[in-house]
Parts: sequence; structure tokens; C-alpha cells
Amino acid sequence: MNDSWKYRPPLLSPRFGHEVARAGDDIFVIGGTDGTAGHSSVETRKVTGSGAWHHVSPMPAPRHDHAVGVTGGRVYVAGGIVGDGSTDAVDRYDPRLDEWSPAPPLPRPLAAASAAGLGDLLYVAGGSVGDSASDAVHVFDPAEKRWDPVAPMRTPRARFRLLATETHLYAIGGLAGGPQDVLDSVERYSPETDTWEAVAPMHKRRVLPGVALLGDRIVVVGSEPAAEDPVARDRTTEVLDLGTGAWHLLATLLPHGRSSVVCTAGAPHRVLAIGGRANPYGRRITVPGVLSLKVP
Repeated sequence: MNDSWKYRPPLLSPRFGHEVARAGDDIFVIGGTDGTAGHSSVETRKVTGSGAWHHVSPMPAPRHDHAVGVTGGRVYVAGGIVGDGSTDAVDRYDPRLDEWSPAPPLPRPLAAASAAGLGDLLYVAGGSVGDSASDAVHVFDPAEKRWDPVAPMRTPRARFRLLATETHLYAIGGLAGGPQDVLDSVERYSPETDTWEAVAPMHKRRVLPGVALLGDRIVVVGSEPAAEDPVARDRTTEVLDLGTGAWHLLATLLPHGRSSVVCTAGAPHRVLAIGGRANPYGRRITVPGVLSLKVP
């Protein structure tokens, strides 16, 4: 029997183009936009408990379409859109002190990239450079305080998700070029060999889905609309079993299609889908809604 998505306490502000980070038992939702103005605000809640959100110290400046990763217990926000253009700025948040500080900038301005922490390092991959998607990947070593290039992805990607397991990075979906070039492909990076390899593709092509790691499974939720239907958003969830390498499309659907949604692991075996854009009753709106699903 399939579980259903459950409504949890919503964010304090509706947002898309935002990001999520989990540091210990704390979940942080960072930046984004409501479609008219960018957010510098950061909201947090515990993984367990009531699920109520509250604000912590905001970022130094509003930004959206940025990349976020966690390493060494600190949250890094890299690139994104600030004002009317992309930025190379990187800011670092210390949850223990509730303080932001600048970190060394990216090698170039970048938006619509994705980031993940693996070991003691932070990886930033892909993104938009002008009108093109990038395959470049850079790694930041906090101890050395510098960015270095590593092997590029097999496919240029923007508006995708990068996710870390204990040993590898996974690049999931995204755009390889224009709105018609939506990807179902997934590739895996090994830091040990500095190589990318293709793994099984998803059942559906996805742009800006939510992704989360639940034990030995990767959960992927929603997507931006297809080019042929600018309103409809994807309601599906699929799961990659890291042991078998196979994808499974769940029968459970989101209450409404959701894109630019961010996901993280919640209580055991549960994934949280947070914010984004939805299409209830054929209307496109930015939502603060938070949903929880127990993944079978």
C-alpha cells in the first residue's frame, strides 16, 4: 500500500530558485525569489519535532539560482543571480555562531549550478555561462582556501541537481542547452579516480527536481514543465536503488505538480519537498508549502 504526501508546516515565505542544506539535525532553506524580489532570508527547522520554521541570520545579499553545499559543518552558498546578473561570490554560514563570512570566489560568475559536499571538500558543477550550459566542475578545499578544476561532466548541465553519497557524486537531470534539451540522464563521479561514468537514466526527463539521499536510495521529486506545456509541472517521484542501480517510479503523486522544489531527508524513511512553483487548478504560483512522504 502506497503512503501519500502529508502537509507539514509551511515556510514563512514562498520561494523558488532557493536551496536547502542539512547540517546535523538542522535544515536550512536559503535565498530564492518570489518572482518579484530576491530573498536574502534563511529559514530553519529541526529534522524532527514540530516542523515549525524560524529565521536565522540572512545572507549578505539576496540571491537566487545559487548552489549550496555543506562541508566541515558549514554551509556554503556559491554563485547564483544577484541583482541583474550572475555572481562569483561565495558566502559561508556557521550554524553554531549564526554568522556569515566571505569565502574565496568561484573561478567565474555562475548561475544555475549545483553543489555538494563530499568528505572535506565542496564541489560545484555545471551551471549557465551566458546562454550555454557548462560541464565544468571545481572543488574547493577549505584548508587550502582555493578552487581547483577536476574532471568535467560527460554532459553539460544547468538547472540540475548534484547529490553526494558517502563515496560518489551524482549529477541528475537538468538542461543541456535550450528548453527542449531536458535530460533524463544521470552520471556518477568518483573522486578516487577523478572520472565520471553514466548510470541508468531516470524514467522521466527532469529540470530542477528535488533530490534527497535516504540511506542507500536517491529520491527525485517533480520537475519544471515541458516546453510544450508551460503550465503543467511534474507530480511524480522516482527512486534509485544504489545497490541494484535500478530506478523505480512510485505510484504516489504530489497533490499538485511542483518545480524548483528542494528536497532533503526528514524523519527516518521520509523525504521533505520544500517550496518551489506549483500549478494548482491550472495556475502557476510560488508556494511556501512543505510536504512529507514516507518512501517504501
